[in-house]
Amino acid sequence: MFRFIGLAVTLLLATTSERALANNGILVFGGTGLLGSEIVMDLLDAGEDVTVFTRPTSKRERLQGLDVSYVTGDVLNEGDVKAALKSGPYRVVIDALARDGGVGPEFYIDSMKYMSAWAADTGVKQFILHGSVGAGLSRAIYPEDRWEFMAATITAKDLAERHLMESGTPYTIIRNLNLLPIEVPESGKTYLTEDQLLGGPVTRDGLARLNMECMDNDACINEIFHGIDPDVVDPRRRN
Repeated sequence: MFRFIGLAVTLLLATTSERALANNGILVFGGTGLLGSEIVMDLLDAGEDVTVFTRPTSKRERLQGLDVSYVTGDVLNEGDVKAALKSGPYRVVIDALARDGGVGPEFYIDSMKYMSAWAADTGVKQFILHGSVGAGLSRAIYPEDRWEFMAATITAKDLAERHLMESGTPYTIIRNLNLLPIEVPESGKTYLTEDQLLGGPVTRDGLARLNMECMDNDACINEIFHGIDPDVVDPRRRN
């Protein structure tokens, strides 16, 4: 099991502002969404220079008033993705994308082809992908009663992970299984595990904290983790 706790986390976060001054900024895909905005807010709190890639029509209410730069485009247009990565340089790219209901599962494959290729081309030091349990070895623990409905999406996410891993860009994959509503706060015990046969509930603010702990951290490079909060309560489950 892989955990960051206590003093190690404090020291990591305390030096983030110094890294932001000495290094290039962060590019977040999906930064206006529920998970992405939590990540952006944590990055800003740590003194990072944050740029969010967004569609011209995306709502930005969750980031309103924050010191964020924007690049606009379509993540399914390679030219737009190239232009975004070339607008840097960026040391870290974060993928917190979620597709709209009218877009097919291939969204995850095509967007990752472009993002990972141009991240590699521009020398990004770390690409953090927020994925889903069901990809890779974790298929073994994906709930059977959800597989028929989610098979195409999970399969696409699995292929997207492979594109990232084969791109040559240093990567970190953080998967979630049961992502709880945005209103639910983490218990304070959210952790990362390298065991792809473990899964459980996790909150968006918990994932954002895990993202910060793994960013610029050599122990997370070219690794796959699952995020789990063992003490959080899912309000959607009946007693």
